[in-house]
Amino acid sequence: MDTPSGKAYNHFGEPLVELRKGTEHIWIESSGSSSAPEGIPASECTMEYLADLIKEKRQLEIFPQFFPHIDRLVNEEIIRVHAELFQYNFSVEKTSLPEPEGEPITVQEKVYVPCKEHPDYNFVGRLLGPRGMTAKQLEHETGCKIMVRGRGSMRDRHSEELKRGKPNWEHLDDDLHVLLQCEDTPNRVYLKLKTGVEQIKKLLVPARQGSDDLKRKQLMELAIFNGTYRPVKQQMRKSQLTFFLLL
Repeated sequence: MDTPSGKAYNHFGEPLVELRKGTEHIWIESSGSSSAPEGIPASECTMEYLADLIKEKRQLEIFPQFFPHIDRLVNEEIIRVHAELFQYNFSVEKTSLPEPEGEPITVQEKVYVPCKEHPDYNFVGRLLGPRGMTAKQLEHETGCKIMVRGRGSMRDRHSEELKRGKPNWEHLDDDLHVLLQCEDTPNRVYLKLKTGVEQIKKLLVPARQGSDDLKRKQLMELAIFNGTYRPVKQQMRKSQLTFFLLL
């Protein structure tokens, strides 16, 4: 496991793992640290810069064994710039945890998704975010594991129907919900779980159209992941060129 220099901490002051590389994408897990890389001001961590880094990363993948050090440096830079740009503001209030007492226990709680009240709203996409990054940041900040379960929780509906009723898939018979799990000592674990439940309930309140900053960031993040992001200035130049050609 590669770990960039510097340490990051979650909402409860606990150390976090900064990087875990997947087999296809490097966008697996980020520490949530908002510090920019040394020598690069935060103001220079732009969407255009991140898009360029991802483009360079894909070019390096053509020669995976020739530039290992460059590839590592680009990976670290991508992780850091991404953390600077895509920190979702969950407004998690700082909770003072007592010193651990007793043996760790695991507790969990379900939060049901209001699908009947808002049948056309994409709650799953809002909760998870591109590559699951929204849920991962919330896990870091609350100390809870967050899982979407129940009917409609799987992307492949055909596969969901095949698994329904089978062992270990009993949750598919339940309504769509978020399952939060937390492991800690009894005098700490319920405080963490309470914070996690509060944040999930906030996300399950649909924002008014045009005022959803979370959705805007998620769409921009997805465009960068997919390589379809275009800087605003570049889009304006293309629009202006099209306008003059039509004159």
